[in-house]
Amino acid sequence: MKGKRKSLLAAVIVCFALSSSLLAEQSVGSVSYNLKVSIEPGPGDIAVQGEVEFENPGAGNFKFNLHETFTIKTLQVNGKSASFSFAPTEFSGMTPTARLVVVSLPPDVPSGKLRMEIEYAGRLKKLPEFGAVPFGTPAMDDQINAHLVDLSGFSSWYPQFSFGGAKVAADFEVSLPQGWIAMGSGQKLAERVSAGRSITRWFSPKDLDLMIVASPDFKKKAFRQAGVDIEIYYTRMPEKFIDTEGGQIASVVKLYTDLLGETVIPGGTVRHVYAPLRNGQGKAGTARPGLIVTSEGVTLDSLASDPHFSLFQPIAHEIAHFWWNFGAGQGDWINEASAEYFSALAVQKISSQEEFKSILEDYRKQVRELPADAPPLATVPWMNDGVRYVVRYFKGALMLDYLRRTLGDDNFFPACREFFQTYKGKPIGTPEFRSFWKAKLARQGNIVDVWLDSPGGLPGS
Repeated sequence: MKGKRKSLLAAVIVCFALSSSLLAEQSVGSVSYNLKVSIEPGPGDIAVQGEVEFENPGAGNFKFNLHETFTIKTLQVNGKSASFSFAPTEFSGMTPTARLVVVSLPPDVPSGKLRMEIEYAGRLKKLPEFGAVPFGTPAMDDQINAHLVDLSGFSSWYPQFSFGGAKVAADFEVSLPQGWIAMGSGQKLAERVSAGRSITRWFSPKDLDLMIVASPDFKKKAFRQAGVDIEIYYTRMPEKFIDTEGGQIASVVKLYTDLLGETVIPGGTVRHVYAPLRNGQGKAGTARPGLIVTSEGVTLDSLASDPHFSLFQPIAHEIAHFWWNFGAGQGDWINEASAEYFSALAVQKISSQEEFKSILEDYRKQVRELPADAPPLATVPWMNDGVRYVVRYFKGALMLDYLRRTLGDDNFFPACREFFQTYKGKPIGTPEFRSFWKAKLARQGNIVDVWLDSPGGLPGS
């Protein structure tokens, strides 16, 4: 494995929550979706009918993001027609095709729950895949074409209200031509063929955005190892590679369960989908509870240049997000640092102590090269450009390793379990992390402040 981890991790974009400064001004609490999504891959069309429930923000209007090419055909609130207008959003590399929809509430709408009924349709704007253009250039992996449907929050294909800790529940039905195999974030509830269409229904109880990946070419391999059910979907991956990965996934899930306790995996099955993308860096590591999506093209390119290439640590990082997914907003670094360190831990416990040491040294090298004004963990924005990526993933992982060495394994791992069990399902940020670990370190608690508040590279260097 040594030296095989960087090509997919270097430009990975992992998103559990998307941010918009315009939307952040207005809170709508928890959001529930009931969507019927009809997709025509040939022409690239998508049409959606749905109901969305959320709390009345009390501002006389509410706002959400939707793909800028979609035409809204009908929009009602609590059964009454509502007027709406469009406004540009502040540009985000994660939602480059979004525009803001501002809905005026009809007269006499009571406080409490609002129910929006909406119907819209359109064709996704074509942008290059992540990894095909420099960071910050408009790009996304979301696409609809004759061989692949790939939809997540990047394209704003569904009405996006609030992010970074919002509780989202979704029940959505996906209709595609017969023969297409569809994956969705959450648990599959039903599957049928009707009038020449393949229809699947998904329930997603805790995701922070909704994902659909589909292809007519997917092959499926199912495993049950160490009590873990696994399904891997692919089109061109070598069988030997898939077989090896099945055992790796089972080992990683068992390790994390032993260390942290049980987590929710919708349907009880870990699904890994190799989407047939060529660049696809945005899908080199994207996870939702129970679902991982990886660029098949990037993986095959890596295998072509190195037959011993392994996805072990990148996949272990994504599996770790089944546990580490509750840091919200600026505190999303908690998710990424924890998932990154636990992926390195998986290498240490399952593969090689020497490779673990090599991984940590690589982290140190990249952190040492940070500019002196690189933001500290306590204020690092939710972004994945080169500097902030290294701070959020690698500097955060090194901090956890420092805490581990300070406390010792006998104290560190029970503390990690307690941290997870205490905060899972609750959106938290840097203050909760700081207070928890300072209490665990007692008289040495200032160590936590030093790591969290030091700009630049390694503290004290």
